[in-house]
Amino acid sequence: MKLRLLLSLCGLMSVFSISTAAAQEKITIEYWNINTSTFGGPQVDALIASFEAKNPNINVESRPKDRYDTLVQDTQTAIAGGNPPDIVQIGWPYLRYTSATLPYISIESLVEKYGGAEAFADIPKNIFDLTLVNGEHVGLAYSLSNAVVYYNPELFRKAGLDPDNPPRTIQEWTEAAAVFKKALNLPLIAIDYSGDNWAIENLIASNGGNLLICEADGTFAAGVSSPEAVEALQTWADWVAKGYAVNALDQARTVFWTGQAGALFWSIAGRGAITSNKTFDELRATTYPQFGDKPTRLPTGGNMLVFFATEPARQEAAWRFALHLVSPEGITEWTKGTGYIPLIPKLAEDPKYLASFYAENPIQRVATRQIENMIVWTSFPGENGLAAGAALFRAVQAALGGQLTAEAALSAAAKEINDLIGNEPCSGTSR
Repeated sequence: MKLRLLLSLCGLMSVFSISTAAAQEKITIEYWNINTSTFGGPQVDALIASFEAKNPNINVESRPKDRYDTLVQDTQTAIAGGNPPDIVQIGWPYLRYTSATLPYISIESLVEKYGGAEAFADIPKNIFDLTLVNGEHVGLAYSLSNAVVYYNPELFRKAGLDPDNPPRTIQEWTEAAAVFKKALNLPLIAIDYSGDNWAIENLIASNGGNLLICEADGTFAAGVSSPEAVEALQTWADWVAKGYAVNALDQARTVFWTGQAGALFWSIAGRGAITSNKTFDELRATTYPQFGDKPTRLPTGGNMLVFFATEPARQEAAWRFALHLVSPEGITEWTKGTGYIPLIPKLAEDPKYLASFYAENPIQRVATRQIENMIVWTSFPGENGLAAGAALFRAVQAALGGQLTAEAALSAAAKEINDLIGNEPCSGTSR
């Protein structure tokens, strides 16, 4: 593989030996991300500050957006207008869309121009290759997460539930929610979700379904109308209809940390935000629930760093910044402040980096225990990938809002998705 050859050729280079000829005068680059003030923003600012202290000729400006889909759309608009962002956090479900439609600079090209390949030596190959499409790496793997269930032990006790033995299955959560609703007249469950469809894929995949399937003719088809998918969404919709769950989109996190719900299905990456914003004393977390005895299948949350800078000086500056983000020091700062699973797993056991933090934060270990259950977050392919994702998002909203049954909503979504991506080939589009 081309990149592996480059890794061996560049292995003796220091991360900090990258040419700085282009950095003789002050360069400003834009880092587009989804890290708002309540979701990783302070950590982005800290990482920028530590990078700028070591690289005084480079200024990094953070441009946070609130959602992955919005971020991709805004990136596309900026590129069309001739003013591309230099480096962008792009969520995993937009990998194929980025590969097919956006003029990214591959990791192979950046390594060949500016070196730094040894920075990837301790990133597991399966993680590093999450961005691999058609033989090249679209971006640099960065943030990794899976879904956990946070809960408020104080509200559990008030409702007569045992916080030391939280529910483990979907059925147990349903039964506990009925008790919680009767005792406190509050929803037990809040599920944070948005247009990236991560929340619904956690449910569908854990029930044995898939958002996409590969047909016998070698083209993609929607899997969202399968019995497993329908059951998963209908379960969530029934929770909402009975008052067992709140339907609050990405404000579900606020509902939880202000004590208006007892539990939150959300990313481990939200641990830092919840800890900073919660209005109650103790926070705990447990594993994502199973459907019966089926093992959970959890799409890998997070994002990759994708490069769009067109000027060589800005390309090099963006690359230098990215290498800072994925350094052991950068990963340590990122994990401590957010909750993301460290890109270099051995840092969790290293006393110099994250060992003491993991010992003091057992919630992190909940996500670590689920690593074996992680799967690839589905990326709808082709130029219509964003529209296909939006069709599924609308179906989820319709079912949760009670306008349609899950079966009717997902059947309509499947037809729309097939019309949009039905001719996209399964082979050659991903790893």
